[in-house]
Amino acid sequence: MSQPNRIVVTVLCLAWACLAAAQTVDCLAAVVNGQALTLIDVLIAEEFRLFPRAAEVATGDARAAVLDALIDQKVVLELSRESGPVDPARVEEALTGIHEALGGEAFGEALAKFGLVEADLRPYLEDRLRFERAVAIRFAVRTPVSAREVDTYYRDVYAPERRSQGLEPEPLTAVRTRIEARVEQAARADKIAEWIKNLRQQAVVRINRDCLERRQEGS
Repeated sequence: MSQPNRIVVTVLCLAWACLAAAQTVDCLAAVVNGQALTLIDVLIAEEFRLFPRAAEVATGDARAAVLDALIDQKVVLELSRESGPVDPARVEEALTGIHEALGGEAFGEALAKFGLVEADLRPYLEDRLRFERAVAIRFAVRTPVSAREVDTYYRDVYAPERRSQGLEPEPLTAVRTRIEARVEQAARADKIAEWIKNLRQQAVVRINRDCLERRQEGS
């Protein structure tokens, strides 16, 4: 083989090795009412922190928690028939938020890891914003909070929390508005969780745990 040909072959081999190292073996992570969720979908959602709350509250496998959040989202979007257009400005705002949260260098590396460009993230963000809109419409009415609930939260949650931080609890009269907001937010979160749970019971969901346990080659 001539020298120029050896150089070409070497370059091609190196390029292929780099590509293979960055390649993720894809598989079917779940099927929701006949619609596929792939391992790549899960990895992208995890890498770009599309569901930060899911990862935070995960008691075990954060990746499984992200898949669970994706399933919840797909079920809500399908059964609520939320498929309308999303304001492009909101999508750009969400994209900017991810960019800032990861940092410029890490964001670029994450895109390169999956062979993506910024535009490839937009469909994921549009679905996320549609999901949030569906939830907001369903739970537009505020949940009333009783004085008893506020008192209980202050005594059982707020005061112990402050003391654990070495701080003296502020008087209830001074923090009542904040406590009411917390209680209302918690009650709303519980209702949303129950609603999504009921929707999932109406859906046909199959999860492939073996696929979920696959890792990126070379990692």
